[in-house]
Amino acid sequence: MSEFHRTIAAVSPSGIHDPTVLQQSIDLVERWGHTIICSPNHNKRHLYTAGTVDERLADLRWAMTDPAIDTIWFIRGGYGTAQLLPKLPPLCEKNIIGFSDATALLSYGWYENGSLKRRWPNLFHGPVLNSLATLPDKKSQQHIQTWLKNGNLPCLSGEHFLGSSNPITGPIVGGNLCVLASLCGGLFKHDFSDCIVALEDIAEPLYKIDRMLYQLEGILGNAKGILLGSFHNCHPPKDATYTLRDVFRERLGHLNVPVYINSQFGHNEVNWIWKYGQHTRLGD
Repeated sequence: MSEFHRTIAAVSPSGIHDPTVLQQSIDLVERWGHTIICSPNHNKRHLYTAGTVDERLADLRWAMTDPAIDTIWFIRGGYGTAQLLPKLPPLCEKNIIGFSDATALLSYGWYENGSLKRRWPNLFHGPVLNSLATLPDKKSQQHIQTWLKNGNLPCLSGEHFLGSSNPITGPIVGGNLCVLASLCGGLFKHDFSDCIVALEDIAEPLYKIDRMLYQLEGILGNAKGILLGSFHNCHPPKDATYTLRDVFRERLGHLNVPVYINSQFGHNEVNWIWKYGQHTRLGD
């Protein structure tokens, strides 16, 4: 496959970033041979978001419509992307990459009115730009570098945990559990039918993980499989007699859906890039 020189728009639809840390990642990506253009309002601040709704929306619209841009990269997660969804362009063929709060945009772009009609075909779950140089391990960084260079992606895997152990294949969708749960009842309806649903989260009490999985239970039951990444810093209370795996068993065990754990994505050092709809095989 031929090599790409990518022109990347760095945008902040969500939380406020650290400019010094961001510059380290920009320097890294530009050493890889690509060009990064920061959106005009990316350093703004409004409450807990990187600018007002209008400022963040203007930046995202610019990135989605400027013909010079081929890739849109979330600077960081946090909160705020869901506020922008109703006013975004109906179609976008540019690469869009991010995770955490970017799950709102990735999910919105994948589905249209609860169907599998694609709004935007090039959606990637992967590290945000702000922490690229400081958090992901070398292998996760290398997967990003390879994708930027030639479009190649790694294959996710997992350890069988619940349900049938027969091999399954399907398109992978999903992302951050909290964001997916918060979108229920919003602008669009999740449809996980015949998909492998990837889920991850960070620093959530186990009762909240239980609650969020319960909120998604009706649609998770239609999935072909569930792939759990890292649930970083999601611990039981002191002196509790149950574990995170017990919560997964409680909420997912009765769905009769294959569940795999310890996959290579989430809010920690191991965060491999994957594409929404990427063909994925789990099991031997």
